[in-house]
Amino acid sequence: MASAEPLLRVRDLHTTFPIRSALLRRRVGGIQAVAGVSFDLQAGQTLGLVGESGSGKSTVARTIIGLEQAASGQVLFQGQDFAAADGARTRRLRRDVQMIFQDPYSSLNPRRTVAELVSEGWQVQPGFGPRGTWRARVQELLERVGLNPDHLDRYPHQFSGGQRQRIGIARALAMSPKLIICDEAVSALDVSIQAQVINLLKDLQRDLGLTYLFIAHDLSVVRHISDRIAVMYLGRIVEEGTRGEVFDRPTHPYTQALLSAIPVSHPWRMPSRERIVLVGDVPSPADPPSGCRFRTRCPKAQDLCAVEVPALQVRLGEHASACHFAAVEPAVAPTA
Repeated sequence: MASAEPLLRVRDLHTTFPIRSALLRRRVGGIQAVAGVSFDLQAGQTLGLVGESGSGKSTVARTIIGLEQAASGQVLFQGQDFAAADGARTRRLRRDVQMIFQDPYSSLNPRRTVAELVSEGWQVQPGFGPRGTWRARVQELLERVGLNPDHLDRYPHQFSGGQRQRIGIARALAMSPKLIICDEAVSALDVSIQAQVINLLKDLQRDLGLTYLFIAHDLSVVRHISDRIAVMYLGRIVEEGTRGEVFDRPTHPYTQALLSAIPVSHPWRMPSRERIVLVGDVPSPADPPSGCRFRTRCPKAQDLCAVEVPALQVRLGEHASACHFAAVEPAVAPTA
């Protein structure tokens, strides 16, 4: 049963990147990469954060973990504010929240062995025992993620892409975290390897009680691993609910368009399924549209959408969407 207090609580998070003039050498504007994102993540669950490239998903992750600075808003982990924590508490919070990066080729230092990469965090965090025990512990972690424990003295270039990502998973597990942020952790892998890594993550979650924030643009992958799903568009969450609610009863036009684009293996079994094609391009986050940010591409847009920002709230069914004219459509994605 989910606890009353979420493990991770994000409230009205804003992250802005400055635009500077090379000629004037001063700030001339800003890019609103994240514009008021809020969500809760219960311990032991997986929240899938999905959206097109440039929607702000990775910036949310990097802001949560402290790689980017928030302009405003709160990130609460076990009720503690990341930004307000002092040095000792910050180190403890950083230990409990780890990240698996998208590219296993660039996220691992090519000059370090697997043993050095996996045990790197133990050099700066207390409580991991004497250095003489580290090799044996690294071997245990490699075996847990499906790698040969005798390969701890090899370098990253001696492994395949899927094996490198397993090394990244072992490095995250080394800190005994409670929350792991998976930032497009399988998008750079072949489809067959993706399935293996997803199954590994699910097994680790079951065995270790882990909590995941799983960021991806592949809806099929997100559906397989997530308990809840939040859909982002241009820096904002436009729909959020359980996996079944979002996939089977989407209410936001953007979510409906995304789901209609999922390939199906037997299209003749869904003769009524129609592809929803969005017109136009995603607006620039440096100059987003007024009101609803999706209105410039939305087939349901009306005058109200240009003047009033739709709040993310329950409008139809049992889950929240940010649309003035939310409507439940027939399932547009395969249920199997």
